[in-house]
Amino acid sequence: MTAKAGMTAKAGDNCLVCGGQSLEPLITIPDIPTLCNRLCASETEARNAPRGDISLNYCLDCGHIVNSSFDESRVKYDGHFENTLTFSPHFRRYADATADRLINRYGLTGKRIVEIGCGNGEFLHLLCNPGNRGEGYDPSQPTSRSMAGRGSLEIIGRKFSVEDARGADFVCCRHVLEHLPEPVDLLRRLYETMARKADAVVFFEVPNALYTLDRLGIWDVIYEHVSYFTPSSLLRAFRGAGFSVCCAETAFDDQYIWLEARVDREASPSASPRRPPNGLYTSFNARFAEKIEQWRRRVDQLKSERRHVVIWGGGAKGAMFLNLLRVSTGAGIDWVVDVNPRKHSHFIPLTGQKIVSPDWLLKAPPDLVVVMNPEYEREVRSMIGDMGISCEVVAST
Repeated sequence: MTAKAGMTAKAGDNCLVCGGQSLEPLITIPDIPTLCNRLCASETEARNAPRGDISLNYCLDCGHIVNSSFDESRVKYDGHFENTLTFSPHFRRYADATADRLINRYGLTGKRIVEIGCGNGEFLHLLCNPGNRGEGYDPSQPTSRSMAGRGSLEIIGRKFSVEDARGADFVCCRHVLEHLPEPVDLLRRLYETMARKADAVVFFEVPNALYTLDRLGIWDVIYEHVSYFTPSSLLRAFRGAGFSVCCAETAFDDQYIWLEARVDREASPSASPRRPPNGLYTSFNARFAEKIEQWRRRVDQLKSERRHVVIWGGGAKGAMFLNLLRVSTGAGIDWVVDVNPRKHSHFIPLTGQKIVSPDWLLKAPPDLVVVMNPEYEREVRSMIGDMGISCEVVAST
């Protein structure tokens, strides 16, 4: 597999944020999974998982990046989709701190809170504990149900509609906006629905495309992300929809961007970050290819030395690492470790590696563990040390 220089943007393609037509090719990546977090019950099912191409183009006006090859019909979020991160203590601490900040900053007690794309409801549960009423919407949840806690919380197993936010005091949405074919349209309609409640607040979090461009977080380039927001394009999207942005910052070692905004016009405006330098876009394809080649050579060398290698992280990063390198079972990496028990005994889409629990390493101690997200390296080192396993641990940077 070779990452190509990118096809010319199709005639009529518009930027999903600013509407501009000055789109330039960034990179094209053929034949990758359309859902990296799909639960595949067998190696055969994994190898036959849906696949597609990525064609990233960037806007010369605002710097936003879009996957022009995205086909919504090829992406289905249902009971076979699993991307829960809260089995990691490190991620739980991040989620706890985020929820505490929002509760304290906006006085979230006795409020009605709505979450778009709530997953299993873990984050909404944190927000509702001070005594709030929560509603979470997510089509990947098979049934609607209530959750116990100091507040009331209902998980609703369907797609969110903007009418669901009518009368809400607070709306949150984490790692969903980048999946939507028309993100600004959702924001505009959400603003119009919430504008009748002058003190209403929204909180959104998305992956940070600047991290991908500048620090080569290339394992975050996945088919199901229609949009890749930079700090500047995210602010432009919300302001264009009518929101007054209170603050926007990067988090989780700059891998995420979060934004808080109000529907009133009296919120203090935040400074607009600069559009990323054009050189980060024009050089991306070459830097991408170089990183892939470096890791290919390393995997080939490890295989020739007959070293036992596993990767830690069976989510999107792990799936893309294996698929971009075209490392199938028997080609140097045969196992993937993940702390999420819902992923255990399932298989990575297309490449077919089995996902196992950390305890599996006791049966077959590895020579090398490649941690897919550097934010978890310290946590992984601690877990491996606690198991009494002596091996090399590196991050996939």
